[in-house]
Amino acid sequence: MQIKDLAIGDGYVYLMEGGSKVKFYALAHNYESGLNGKGRTMFCRESPATSGTHTTSKKDDYRVNSNDEDTWYKNTYVNKFSNEVRNLIGSTKYAGQYAYYYSHPGIGVSGGTALSSETYESSFFSISAAEVGGSSFSDGSALSSAAISRISNIRNRYGSGIWTRSPDTSITYTDESHFPTSYYYASSLYISSASGSSLSISNGTYGSSYGYLPCFTLPETLYIDKDGFPTENQPPEVTSDAGATGAELGEKNAPFTVGYTVTDGDGDPMTITEKVNGVELAVRENVITGTKLTVQCLSQKALFQQILNGENTLTLEVDDGKTTTEWTATFTKNVTSAVLSLSHPLTADDTITVAALTLEGSFPADMSLSVEMTNNGLDDSPAWENYTDIQRGESRAFVHHAFANKTAARGFAFNYKVTAARGESGVSGSVTMIGGVIG
Repeated sequence: MQIKDLAIGDGYVYLMEGGSKVKFYALAHNYESGLNGKGRTMFCRESPATSGTHTTSKKDDYRVNSNDEDTWYKNTYVNKFSNEVRNLIGSTKYAGQYAYYYSHPGIGVSGGTALSSETYESSFFSISAAEVGGSSFSDGSALSSAAISRISNIRNRYGSGIWTRSPDTSITYTDESHFPTSYYYASSLYISSASGSSLSISNGTYGSSYGYLPCFTLPETLYIDKDGFPTENQPPEVTSDAGATGAELGEKNAPFTVGYTVTDGDGDPMTITEKVNGVELAVRENVITGTKLTVQCLSQKALFQQILNGENTLTLEVDDGKTTTEWTATFTKNVTSAVLSLSHPLTADDTITVAALTLEGSFPADMSLSVEMTNNGLDDSPAWENYTDIQRGESRAFVHHAFANKTAARGFAFNYKVTAARGESGVSGSVTMIGGVIG
């Protein structure tokens, strides 16, 4: 997934902050597009990073980027991140405002107001009151309802106010030491936590401590790795002749072939893990980009037999060491018969004259079950001898056989074929163990 695909208010990334894994929520895509151009997503921390004052007096609270919070971001907080993370974050331009009122009767000037808009640039910055829906500051920059809800949740969990960066013309300061002058300042607002779930904008009390909620932006083209961290690494891709992820492969009653190709835009070697219903069945390592493969657990008889009848989900996990991509498909396994045999006959030093087999499992009454045995399994044409008179119960079957064949061109060697098939009742059976002796 890329950052541009994150859901506003719910989507998030992790960053390592001072050695700890911290979550940051997406608040807006194409943030401040007029200043930064399209393509950057704004995030905020899952909770305030710390708390503190903005200023101790109104006189000192003059610019958005000249308060205690901004100083802490630039001198302390930024150092909690590695150079790699700081390079991803970069620097964001954002809008700030300050307002002032002045009067100087001595020179005939009285009254008048001015609102000044300025552009600031920093890696980390505070959210503005206008962005969280302060009605007094409806300048068109309000975030979506999902983003505002996220900020509200953060504020409520924190239990105290959070500083913002928008102007409030009700805050004044009079400098009597020079001449009567009244100032209105920009960064003396905070989001109040006293009004329940809805956000409200209140005047900050100078010298009081409110939360510092850091915001920043990341390029929306970054990817999110398997651990939730932003990365420039391109994730692996899986393409299959069966279709896109989520493909339906239909009903299968025998091993079958599903082909696929894995690619990695960075050329990283990949590890591919095949899972059915979450159970790992096969792994390939150091696979190079562009390799064409076939799903092992579906095409190889021994692995296919480990999959139970019914609805199944196949998952291909492709990992380049940084990011994992999954491709999935569903299929229904409906195998009603099976033939079981040794992959290699058991050799003997002398003539094999008798053999006994014990089968354990589940054997419904109408289940078809036959057993064949040979004592010259290495020959080009083994002499298979059928034995259908099998003693059996619901969970165990027994066969004893005396061989008619007395010759073996390549030496005596034992093997068996157990053929089982479901009956008309449709009740399934199973063979969980085959053991025995030869003599």
